[in-house]
Amino acid sequence: MNLQDLQKDWGNQYDKQGTENNLVVKLFKESRQSKINANLRKITAYSILFTLFNIFVNSYTWYILVRNFDNLSLRYAGIVMLVLSYIVIFMNALQFESITKINNSKPIVKLQKRIGKLKIQRIKHNRFIFILSNLYFWLMVVLVFQLDLLILIPEIWKNAASVIVVNVGFMVIWFPLAFWFLNKYDSKEQLSKFWQKMKNESFLTDKSVNFSLNKALSYMHEIEVFEKDEIGK
Repeated sequence: MNLQDLQKDWGNQYDKQGTENNLVVKLFKESRQSKINANLRKITAYSILFTLFNIFVNSYTWYILVRNFDNLSLRYAGIVMLVLSYIVIFMNALQFESITKINNSKPIVKLQKRIGKLKIQRIKHNRFIFILSNLYFWLMVVLVFQLDLLILIPEIWKNAASVIVVNVGFMVIWFPLAFWFLNKYDSKEQLSKFWQKMKNESFLTDKSVNFSLNKALSYMHEIEVFEKDEIGK
């Protein structure tokens, strides 16, 4: 075998090895991207369901408000509920916008930034609902049962004033208590096992609310590391 034949044979082997390496990279990326897409679909489904629920609440509130506009209790409860529901729907719309901008064809660095933005939006969304959950609950009670508080409160006060005192007291205490919980979760100090478990399962922290997004980011990091290793070979 002469020199030209050796060079040709070596070139064929090199091309074959390069093709195999490219195939491995492609299969690995496709595998990880499918897992990324699966986690993003979970996030999308969650956002859609929550948006539909808020649209239902919004529509029902409008129905009650229009039918009972002369009732001061239902009027003000309805207006406050509408404001809350529109804010939550707007926050969900921002999340949808961020999700639609996540495209696997984009560079991984850009995808990581967009997912980071979506993570922050989701945490803000859940914390907003958590802080106002007590108010949200009582507004729902008033609207669903169409209560006239101007009549109901004086009657309850005559027979069981402590019920009103306890509930009003809890509503007042809830807001600083909610912020205390959030500050506890955000604390950089070492947490006890109880608080660590609460933090991981609360849907108010990055580890809990963004579990699927964090999985997607970890798969992106694997792709990034794999590509760098292949380039370095």
